[in-house]
Amino acid sequence: MAVTLLLFQMALSPMLRVENLAYPAPYVLFWMIVPFSWSPLLSGVVAITFGMLLDIVMPPHGLQTFCGLWVIGLRKGIFRLSHPNLPPEWELTVSLRDLSSGAFFLYAFPLTLIHHLLYFPLASWQLSGSILLQIGLSAAYSFLWEWIIFELTIRRHYVRA
Repeated sequence: MAVTLLLFQMALSPMLRVENLAYPAPYVLFWMIVPFSWSPLLSGVVAITFGMLLDIVMPPHGLQTFCGLWVIGLRKGIFRLSHPNLPPEWELTVSLRDLSSGAFFLYAFPLTLIHHLLYFPLASWQLSGSILLQIGLSAAYSFLWEWIIFELTIRRHYVRA
């Protein structure tokens, strides 16, 4: 999944962007789908490794890793906010594959927005109206791609006989 998202970003994203307004960044999805049951050390190593690959391919260097660590650090809290009645051992039993479309939106869109709120101002070293517009449009555009990927490849579809 990581390699596919990275190849998508390298090959198709430049062609799909809305010039100077929105850039699809569906690679944020990778940091969201790392299993909750993994140890914090393993999750951190995976997050840093993927962030470093992105940093090499798409500078500014270090910024992808930094923003990815925020996403992976905040994802459990965002998930708990959207699902407040989880049992104490929820990390071992929850799989993102079982989320409905609405539950995925409540989980993924805030994380995508947080990623973009960090990435775009730090990449350009400014915060202006045009950067805020770019953040909002890019977050919506990125989430659209994440949702398509989720629906087509990650989510389990239950068929009633």
